[in-house]
Amino acid sequence: MARRRRPPTRPLGRVASHFTREGTPKTPYRTEREAQSAAQLAWTLERVELNAYRCDFCHQWHIGRRFRSE
Repeated sequence: MARRRRPPTRPLGRVASHFTREGTPKTPYRTEREAQSAAQLAWTLERVELNAYRCDFCHQWHIGRRFRSE
């Protein structure tokens, strides 16, 4: 009998910035420069504006969309 796989759940709190909407961990970059290069590539290829930020969870760099100020 095959085991059922649960869909990933999105973590709550500060850790949520470490995961994508699908619940998978974001790609880690060792340096800010690497993350900024990946963000620039996303802009060049897909016209998606992403920013580099340091993750409080894993202490590496990720890229993501800018948060709206509300």
